[in-house]
Amino acid sequence: MSINGVFRTSVSGMNAQANRLSAISDNISNSSTDGYKRSEAEFSTLVIAQSGGQYNSGSVKTETRQYVSTQGSIAATSSSTDVAISGDGFFVVQDNTGREFYTRAGSFVQKTSTVNGEQTTYLVNSAGYRLTGTSEEDGTTGPIQLPVGELVKPKATDSASLNLQLPSTAELGDDGKKTTTITVYDNIGSPITLTMTLTKLVQGDATTSTNSQWSVELTDGTSTTTQTVEFDPTTGRPVSVTPDGGTATAVPDDDLSDLTMDITLAAGNEVAVNFGSLTEYDTDFSAKVSANGNPPGYFSDFSIGDDGVLSGVMDNGTLVSLYQLNLARFTSPDMLQAGVGNVYSATLDSGTAEYGLPGSNGFGSLVSSAVEQSNVDLATELTDMIESQRSYSANSKVFQTGSEILDVLINLKR
Repeated sequence: MSINGVFRTSVSGMNAQANRLSAISDNISNSSTDGYKRSEAEFSTLVIAQSGGQYNSGSVKTETRQYVSTQGSIAATSSSTDVAISGDGFFVVQDNTGREFYTRAGSFVQKTSTVNGEQTTYLVNSAGYRLTGTSEEDGTTGPIQLPVGELVKPKATDSASLNLQLPSTAELGDDGKKTTTITVYDNIGSPITLTMTLTKLVQGDATTSTNSQWSVELTDGTSTTTQTVEFDPTTGRPVSVTPDGGTATAVPDDDLSDLTMDITLAAGNEVAVNFGSLTEYDTDFSAKVSANGNPPGYFSDFSIGDDGVLSGVMDNGTLVSLYQLNLARFTSPDMLQAGVGNVYSATLDSGTAEYGLPGSNGFGSLVSSAVEQSNVDLATELTDMIESQRSYSANSKVFQTGSEILDVLINLKR
C-alpha cells in the first residue's frame, strides 16, 4: 500500500463529510422556508483493484438526494391568497420572462408591475415568481392578473342551486308553509329576489303506501312557475315531479335533473333553478342557496378556494370566479432540479410535467388560507451534524497520522 493512498482516502472522506455538512447547513437555514424540501448527502464507495496481499484503499463519493416528494406539515394562515397542497403536485409559476417553474411554496401576495405606463397586478411568491391559472373568462392559461381597481361588469344570473330539507312533520296548507329567497341579477346588474314557497299538500303514510306531496312555487313577483313533488315516506327522497299543468315524471335514484325549475325574469333573462339535494326527513327545515351572476362594482379582496378557484370578493360579499389553478406533477419529483427562490425545473430524470385540476386524477388537494411548511426536522439535522463532525475529525486524524508516517520515512535517510 502506498502512503499516498492514505492521503487520498482521508481527503475524500473529509470532502464527503463537508458535502454532508453543506446539505445539513442548507436544511437548517431553510427550516422555516415554506415549501422547502430537505436534501441529504448519500455516500458510495470507490474501490481500487487489489493485488496479492497488498490492500489499496479506495475513496468515497457523495450524491445529493432531494426529498421533494415528502409532505411537509400544513399550517393555517390569515391570508386568503395562501394555499397549500396536500398530496401530489406543484404550483405552476413563471418568472418575468415567461419561463415556467414549479413550486410547493404557496404563500402568494399581490404585486403591481408597470410596463409602458400600464399597471398589472400579479400574485407572486416571496421570490417574485408569478402564479399561473386558467382564465374563467376566455379559457387562456398564463400568469394570473388581478383586476384591482377595475370596474366589474355585471353578469346576468342564468343558474341557481338549492339544497332543501323539508320537515316530514310539517302541517298541511298555510300553517306548514316554508319559504326561502334567492337573489339574482339581470343584464344591467339590478338585484331581483326570487321567492320559493313550499306548501305541504298530502301527509305521507308508510302503512298505507301514501306519498307525501309538496307544492313548490317560484316567483319573481311577475312570473310564477309551480310544480308538485312527491316523497317516499320510508326513505324521505323524492320519487316523482309534476310540473304545473303537466304529467308526473319519476325521479330516478340520485338524479334530480327533472326537478329543475326555469323562470323568465321581467328583464328577459331566464334562470334555471336546480336542486342539488331535496329531502323530507324528520328534522327542521333548512335551505342552502347559491346563484351565479354579479352586480357591477369593484373587488375588495381576492381568495383561493379549496377547489383551486381564485375568486374576486365584491363589497357585498358576492364571489366572482376569475381563474382556475392547475397543478403539475412528475413521475420522479425527487429528480427535479432545484432553483433559486424555492422552485424546481423539469429534467430528463424527473419526466415531463403532467397538468390537472386539484383533487382529480391523483393530483393532491388544496387547503386554502394555509401553507405547507418545510419538511426539515431540526432534531434529525442536528444529530446528523454531530455525526458528520466526528467523521470529519476522524478522517483528518487519518490524514495527520499518514503525515507523521511520511515524516518517519523521510527521517530514515538522515
